[in-house]
Amino acid sequence: MADVVAILKEEEKALEKRLYALQSAIEALEGGVAKDVKRAVKRGKEMSAATKAKLSKAAKARWAKIKKAAG
Repeated sequence: MADVVAILKEEEKALEKRLYALQSAIEALEGGVAKDVKRAVKRGKEMSAATKAKLSKAAKARWAKIKKAAG
């Protein structure tokens, strides 16, 4: 019986990690970066190199966080 409980607890931990990774991905997709991109596209202006670098850095940080959580 103790083995079953241990297995279930391990599964619970694995599911919590997956849930966290999914929540992080959703947060990343709904985050403030999308608003900046929409605003730039809406006005018909191109993004500056600095803005592109900022977005790239933020995306890399989000994905690193997700990959670390999925671990």
